[in-house]
Amino acid sequence: MTARPLHFVGAETDYERARVVILGIPLERTVSYRGGPAQAPTAIRAVSDSVETYSAIFRRDLAGLAVCDLGDLDCTDTLEDVLNNAQRTVTELLREGKRTVLLGGEHTITLAAVRAAVEVRGTLQLVAIDAHTDLRDTYNGAKLSHATVLRRSLETTGRLVILGARSFYGGEVDEPWFASVAQLPSRLEPGVPVWLTIDLDGLDPSLCPGVTNPEPGGLAYRELIEVFRTLQGRDVVGLDVVELAPPFDPSGVTAVCAAKLIIEAACALW
Repeated sequence: MTARPLHFVGAETDYERARVVILGIPLERTVSYRGGPAQAPTAIRAVSDSVETYSAIFRRDLAGLAVCDLGDLDCTDTLEDVLNNAQRTVTELLREGKRTVLLGGEHTITLAAVRAAVEVRGTLQLVAIDAHTDLRDTYNGAKLSHATVLRRSLETTGRLVILGARSFYGGEVDEPWFASVAQLPSRLEPGVPVWLTIDLDGLDPSLCPGVTNPEPGGLAYRELIEVFRTLQGRDVVGLDVVELAPPFDPSGVTAVCAAKLIIEAACALW
């Protein structure tokens, strides 16, 4: 008997009928501290079976949203080629009207999604949950990196809000991109499509210890739920969840949190 391919719980719809599509991008090339994000899509799918698909908060069931899991993108090529392939794939999904959920992988994958969304929609505002600013121009001599991804994305969109940042490398602390969760509604531009990126280190490490770069003093789970509430009714074209490090998540609680956040976000937004 052939085992059924591992997929995210509730993602039982075929592609043609799906409204929401899940795609894994197990990219791990520029990690600078703890490794393992290439294993994250599999880990999130594996633990998703332990989480109910019904959201008691948003009173919807993921199983009723017509969700399809496409599996993982091949990430064996060069970094630039992987990002270009991811951009082409997300562009196709968005052009076909699919709301898109990306399972990272390192945070660099967000740049491919942002470029795709701008290509399809013409304009975009990026809402980022992240402990770090990711606004460096280069990191270890590279323009493409998990530490530069929000700078490269900002160059593409011109619109960025970062929530949960608490690790700064210098003068960027005075840049205008940072906000509290309570300030988010006033920072969103009406009518502009949104991409949401969730770096799991944006949450407090007491909740999500298994990440590549943990940082004390993070957001609470309920604060991310408030982000989802704020984004309800807006044109959220997609989201990604990145920087899970399964080798440093022996209890599996970080992967469970990632799976639960995907369910809650999808039920809130779509």
